[in-house]
Amino acid sequence: MKKTLISAVICLATFTVIAQEETSPANSSETTYEQCKSFVKTPPLREMLEYLEPVDDYAFSMEAGSKPMNPMRHADLSEVSSVMEPDGAMQDAHGTNEKGGFRLALNFDGQYGAFPPDPSGAVGPNYYVQAVNSTWRIWDKTGDPETPPYSLNTLWDRPGSGDPIIMYDRFAERWFISQFYGSPGGGDVGVLIAVSETSDPLGAYYAYEYDFTLFPDYPKFSVWSNAYYMSANSSSADCCAFDRQKMLIGDPTAGVIKMSFPPIYQLFNSVAPAYAEGPEEPDMDEPCYFFAVQDNGYPGVSFDHILVLKAEIDWDSPGSSSITEHQEISTASFNANLSGGWTENVAQKGTLQRLDGIPGIFMYRAQYRRFGDYNTIVLCHNVSVGAYKVGQRWYELRDNDDGNWEMHQQSTYSPDTDVSRWLGNLSMDAQGNIAMAYSYTGSDDYPGLRYTGRFWDDPLNVMTVPELTAVEGEGAQTAAGRYGDYSQMSMDPTDDMTFWFTGEYLGAGGARKTRIFSFSSWHIAGTEEHHKAVPQFNAYQPNTSELKLTWNDLAQESIMINVVDISGRHILQTPLNNGTTEQIVEIPGAASGIFIVTLSGETTNLSQKIYIGR
Repeated sequence: MKKTLISAVICLATFTVIAQEETSPANSSETTYEQCKSFVKTPPLREMLEYLEPVDDYAFSMEAGSKPMNPMRHADLSEVSSVMEPDGAMQDAHGTNEKGGFRLALNFDGQYGAFPPDPSGAVGPNYYVQAVNSTWRIWDKTGDPETPPYSLNTLWDRPGSGDPIIMYDRFAERWFISQFYGSPGGGDVGVLIAVSETSDPLGAYYAYEYDFTLFPDYPKFSVWSNAYYMSANSSSADCCAFDRQKMLIGDPTAGVIKMSFPPIYQLFNSVAPAYAEGPEEPDMDEPCYFFAVQDNGYPGVSFDHILVLKAEIDWDSPGSSSITEHQEISTASFNANLSGGWTENVAQKGTLQRLDGIPGIFMYRAQYRRFGDYNTIVLCHNVSVGAYKVGQRWYELRDNDDGNWEMHQQSTYSPDTDVSRWLGNLSMDAQGNIAMAYSYTGSDDYPGLRYTGRFWDDPLNVMTVPELTAVEGEGAQTAAGRYGDYSQMSMDPTDDMTFWFTGEYLGAGGARKTRIFSFSSWHIAGTEEHHKAVPQFNAYQPNTSELKLTWNDLAQESIMINVVDISGRHILQTPLNNGTTEQIVEIPGAASGIFIVTLSGETTNLSQKIYIGR
């Protein structure tokens, strides 16, 4: 039904793939450029949903079985030695911060999903969007559903296969939805990407299709200034940059630069790309960094460290783009090789069946944030803390705005003797506070979800916030060890202080479920100034006819709003109403493309790039 409807109302424009097989001198592997295989602009989603049938995600989750699964992880575990040294950064006690914990705001069930569900979700100004294998759904920010579950294939004129990623591109105020298509060993494989025309997730989308030679398993996407980056668990074209500038304005020629990571030993090729978040985006010529776990039990790895790789992109000369090794950052000792081989690593209550601990890879996402005089990366991975027990090793890296990363703090969070914590994700807010959420299970606990964190002025290397439980598990998984590959945390763009997380847990009888919850430290932070925070100013397009501006703490002076195109031509000028913190202005009817919004006054000079769609 979907294919018939979409074909009837959308003109599908297919473009010939153009490849430039130029080899970069900075990269030992071939770098190629290709245009998208196909492009379509959809009608507004709310109009399409009048004709589409909702999906019974509970029935789907119970009956549809597993998603297409790549059985080959590109490392031979027989080559990995069991160097079981003591963990050098163990936190074996719960946090007891006298400030108290984070304050829970919302906590509700998401979609069910296939086996595994692989939840991904992001928050925008007014909505939360979640996707699982293989449905998506939208809620408002009070937790009320705006839509029932729908098939992930709604936005494209061909079926996909799952591993969805949802991102909210705060710098462009656009939604990004993706999934792969095809299956391992199949000839027709690739990536589907949809970018919203405005900040409204129920509006129109620019939908792209990119084909690949090998199945792009376990993709990890990120938002960056000059591209949407992707890594994949493949043996070629495993590092890619998609033309963000063109995709944001619906250019049907938007291409992809395909590269391959240099030959390094890693358990997965899905190396974590830096995901920019916060009010200030990276510079347009700033490299995007990727991060790989390097255990001294791996062949050729002599010490535990983080390998930093650097992607440098040139859209004018794509063949000169490269992904190269950049730094090795020493870490405290850790053990990435988990008990039980590939998928039998985590003991759970009530069964001998163990769960997949996802060893040897940084979990999605690796959040990047800019402060006044330095930048940060926070990231985590799963480590062995005993036989069939897993803990969360987390890091904060910093640079002095020069691309030279250093270890600022690190720890392995495992404060109980019989509880595993894995599949985590962490983020930093505008004040420098860090939150980390994760799955947990143990001899007395079914798989559920918990969270902890630390405040910016706490002693380093410790999660000081008392651990809280978002949802307790109610049953064990007994059919197989594969549990899931994704969880996701994102920051609320309206305050930059509220964390939103989605992850998997098990209901009664081992039923697959997902949870969505949000929490913050506003009750503790009060009205204190943000810790070295960049001033807050956002401009985005909530619909095709309006531009919305939001701000915090501007000087009480006469300020003008100016909107100019990239050639400097004015399209809009109006006074800012400084008696409030937001304002809506009308967009001239002919305006579309890339523009600069400025707020100008005697002591105020703020600007932001925006993408206006029609």
